[in-house]
Amino acid sequence: MGSIKIETTIQKDGELHLTHLPCRKGDRVEATLSILSRNGENDAREKEREEALRQFQACADASRFKSTGPYPSRDELHERS
Repeated sequence: MGSIKIETTIQKDGELHLTHLPCRKGDRVEATLSILSRNGENDAREKEREEALRQFQACADASRFKSTGPYPSRDELHERS
């Protein structure tokens, strides 16, 4: 049992094809995918997302909103005749 490290580039969105691996049919393997870097145009978008998530989390953490009393039951919410 050994491990092999392969570094490759994604050629088509959502697809990764590995060939010429030192494995045989029926071998059990485990694959772990680490994204080393993103396409240049996606870097800025990803940073925007991370910043938006950070801001959202900071606002949520600072929120003092709390509900009072018990929540209404399903029947109370959907009054059925």
